[in-house]
Amino acid sequence: MSAQYDLNLQDYLRILRRRWKVVAGCCLALGTLTLLLTPRARPLYEASARVKWTRTDSITGLFLEAFSWSPGDDLATQAQIITSKPVALKAAQKLGRIPATATVDSVLEDKALSAALDAFLAGYGAKPIENTSLIEIRSACPSADEAVQVANAVMEEYILRHTFERNRQAIEAREFVQSQVGAVADRLRSSEERLTRFKEANVGASMPDAKEVQYFQDEAGRTEARVVALQGLAALLEQPGDPGSSPELLLVDLPEEGLAGARAELAKLEDHKRQLLAFQKDDAPEVRSAQEQIDRLTERLRRETRTALGLSLERKKELDAKLARFPRAEQTLLQLQREVQVNAEAYEMLMRKHQEALIKEADKVQELSVVESATRATPRHAPGRLLRSLIGLMVGLLLGLVAAFVVESLDTSIGSIEDVEEYLGLSVIGVVPHIDFEATRRDIMKVNPALANDPTLEGFASLVTQFAPQSPVAEAFRALRTNLEFSRIGKAGRTFLFTSASPSEGKSTTVANLGVAMAQMGKKTLIWDCDLRSPAVNRLFGVPREPGFTHVALGMARLDDVLHRFSDVFLGRIDMRSMLSSAGLENLHILTAGALPPNPSELLGSPLLNDFIVEVASRFDVILIDAPPVLPVTDAVILSTRVDGVVLVYQTGRIGRAVLKRAKSHLDNVRAAIRGIVLNDIKAEVSTTPEMQYIYERYAPKVREQRDPGDEAPASGPTIAAAGKR
Repeated sequence: MSAQYDLNLQDYLRILRRRWKVVAGCCLALGTLTLLLTPRARPLYEASARVKWTRTDSITGLFLEAFSWSPGDDLATQAQIITSKPVALKAAQKLGRIPATATVDSVLEDKALSAALDAFLAGYGAKPIENTSLIEIRSACPSADEAVQVANAVMEEYILRHTFERNRQAIEAREFVQSQVGAVADRLRSSEERLTRFKEANVGASMPDAKEVQYFQDEAGRTEARVVALQGLAALLEQPGDPGSSPELLLVDLPEEGLAGARAELAKLEDHKRQLLAFQKDDAPEVRSAQEQIDRLTERLRRETRTALGLSLERKKELDAKLARFPRAEQTLLQLQREVQVNAEAYEMLMRKHQEALIKEADKVQELSVVESATRATPRHAPGRLLRSLIGLMVGLLLGLVAAFVVESLDTSIGSIEDVEEYLGLSVIGVVPHIDFEATRRDIMKVNPALANDPTLEGFASLVTQFAPQSPVAEAFRALRTNLEFSRIGKAGRTFLFTSASPSEGKSTTVANLGVAMAQMGKKTLIWDCDLRSPAVNRLFGVPREPGFTHVALGMARLDDVLHRFSDVFLGRIDMRSMLSSAGLENLHILTAGALPPNPSELLGSPLLNDFIVEVASRFDVILIDAPPVLPVTDAVILSTRVDGVVLVYQTGRIGRAVLKRAKSHLDNVRAAIRGIVLNDIKAEVSTTPEMQYIYERYAPKVREQRDPGDEAPASGPTIAAAGKR
């Protein structure tokens, strides 16, 4: 069992070489999509305007002694208000983008208007300028004039909205006072006319003591005014919603200092809540906290107002009782005079409030001032399609790297010698690179042009040990030969079964090339095609399949009659000098499968097979058996109990490790003598170490240089990078 290795730089490079198609695919796909889907950039022009925001900490107003800003109302908040839908709607209406009668709610309900508003919002932005009290409004539009207009329109509407919100209370109070002045003036005029008519009709009405009348009259007037004020306050407090936001509340003249102070505090809280709602929702924590304070203060005002109103009504009854002692004419006269006095005082109060409202409205709270209006626009250079495609390629490269490692982590196949030895507990006795069949075929035709139309050319292209002897692949098969020979030291036997977990993993090609290498070493070698379901050895060597093994096993032919020798394979097909330069090929014998039986497993399990193996073992030094794969059929498992050793052939990356493990367990269950495993089709991008490639590439030219320049090689071996599957 090999040691556990951590991934190093070479492992990461191996993964990238192996998964380079994933990386390249992601790069090309994302780069192409970016190029195709990215619209051609329209020219954009930018314009900017700047406003200065001066924070007001307190304000002496018409009805409030002081007003404090929320600590959260800073430059960042103002920038958010600038990019809000109400401000954008007013600016868009000013530029004629949206009908002037539209409201925020109606715009949101209309898809077309909502899309137009969103497009307008996307065309500008606002941000505070660091370490200053300035806010920059920047617009980006297809034309220079449009950019200037948008920036200025947004700035102007923002200033108007901000100024209106900060002075809303004074404006609403002035409008209400102005509407009440006329009504009170009419009541005063009517009461004066009634008093005049009464005096003319009751000339003889006697008047009580002047001081006493004056006292009761003044006291009754004050009490009446207090009752009216408290009744108005109580009615306002009973209205649904937030009474503190009504300007009428501020017009109630309250002599009680406690009620007046509570009313001022309520108005202050209402204004604070309105400022919060400018950039927060109703369910925001700060808004809910302010609403709770308003509700508590409103309830307190209701209780205190009801108490004060009850006391004032009691006082009024007391005064009415005292006034009742006077004669009826005198009493009526006092009542009319008191009515004139109350209306006169109310009129004077409204006129005073109206003047104060006018002064207050003229003295607006102006926290914003224009620092710089947008006068010209500059073109903005947007990245072109080519640059965006390059960015897409870079992003695709990053995604490709991630995808490559993800695919590698999800790949359950085994890709290195260490993985195989650790997972299976078997020694790797051979590592066969990928065979470039086309290159081998071209080299064969250079020396043997007559094979151009020969069907055996396809099979000869797999025999790299014969036709490309100087290639890394041929050296790999000779290394396999050496390892297999060393595995026989101290162990009896000469029959070796080559199988795999699944079909098409290259076991037939491995057996054919190993057989040629064994024969070249002087070993009398038999290549036995025992794959009675899909035989391939006869195609590799270009010999007929019948008669073959099944004919001998069934007694239909003698072994010597069905064996194919060196002359049967190559004589008359390839150049004679190539044949003579390959010493040892006379030791090569080939036994094809023969006729395919309907029941291969029964034939391989019969006692006839034992006798046949004994016979061939007595005549050959090495017997290489090409068997079917382990998992699809049981032929290889049956044969494994009758041979001296089993070699597993595994094409890297073809099947998962669990499948290979299962194939080994099938052989272990019958106590097969597994000599090792051959890694087939090792490609350059998944080779274990780059040093091995360097050794092959540096050593092979030296071997060719030592050859006699006048000699003609049988076939110059191509530089074969990576194992075919047959």
